[in-house]
Amino acid sequence: MTDNVETFRLGIELLQRGDADASLEIVHPDVVIEPLRAATEGVFVGHAGVREFLDDTVASFDLFEPDYTDIRDLGDRVLAIGSIRVRGRGSGAQTDIPTAAIAEYRDGLLWRFRDYGEAALALEAAGLSE
Repeated sequence: MTDNVETFRLGIELLQRGDADASLEIVHPDVVIEPLRAATEGVFVGHAGVREFLDDTVASFDLFEPDYTDIRDLGDRVLAIGSIRVRGRGSGAQTDIPTAAIAEYRDGLLWRFRDYGEAALALEAAGLSE
């Protein structure tokens, strides 16, 4: 397992804790984060974008729990497939959302993150069939 996989796992742990300061230590200053909700909210860019993403997540959900059951080391990229359990703040509606993301790293820092939602789409983007 590479350091990138360990950094990915640490990033998920910090996300769940909502620890923005520690998150910034493992994120490139020019990071681009493209979660599923980017279709309506746009991408989050740079350290300010990381803080905005975390603040938006806390404001939208009282539960946001990624569970990646398949994490693959692809060198400078990590492919992660699983689900995110969310509960809407205010509505109380809870659901599991499929997630399949590729995280790219430069110099040990997260540089790009894109959630494709469907495993087949992320696998295709990674150049894999399974």
